[in-house]
Amino acid sequence: MTDWARDYFERGYAQRWGLPPVTDSVRRQVSSLCQLLDVDSSSFVVDIACGHGRHALAFAERGHNVVGIDFAVALLTRARQLSADLNLPVRWIRGDMRQLPLESGIASVAVLTDSFGLFETDDENEAVLQEAARILRPAGRLVLKVLNAAPILESFRGTDREERDGTILTISRTLSHEPPQITERIRVNHDMETGEYVRRQRLYLVDELQEALKPHGFSKTSVFASPEGTPFDPAHSPAMWILAQRNAAV
Repeated sequence: MTDWARDYFERGYAQRWGLPPVTDSVRRQVSSLCQLLDVDSSSFVVDIACGHGRHALAFAERGHNVVGIDFAVALLTRARQLSADLNLPVRWIRGDMRQLPLESGIASVAVLTDSFGLFETDDENEAVLQEAARILRPAGRLVLKVLNAAPILESFRGTDREERDGTILTISRTLSHEPPQITERIRVNHDMETGEYVRRQRLYLVDELQEALKPHGFSKTSVFASPEGTPFDPAHSPAMWILAQRNAAV
């Protein structure tokens, strides 16, 4: 991983968002996804770039066999704490989502939320899609949640200031093109402690991302604005939830 990604996800992510346990909101998201995916509790779910494991744990609470993979030691440590607290047998693995340490064709569902487009080149980002396809069974399903580039590009916000539970965040953003990429410079102030981090992300329009899925064996895709199945508005929806099915014959 790049230096900025290692620094941000090992330290800055927790300072920015906290590492809370599974919330009812996350449980509702997973419940809705299971309905959209039409999966039962016997399904094997792989949460790619699982972070501190909230979605993985919510799937495990529903009886699924779950593996969570992330490269950040700090996030996996918290995930293990949360699964121990809930007595849930999730398997946590440290690994790179460009080369997943799993056998081919083992997963019914692969989940990738808020973690796509973080690499420096399109080839690296597409390697993530290739790996997701590789570990899925024929007709397996991919859940992919990413920012929708359209409203960001239309109304770009160069700065933000947020305050959350005593933590003050100052964020400055720059936008590059060809391909579009947003760079955030984040300053975190909390209890007299400060941290400064960088976060970069490739931005995608919905048509572009659907086209990117096709070479990797995903022929059927549905796009929603939320996991509850809210209709997606290409111009205004902040995020896109793409449900893609791996080809039955590959």
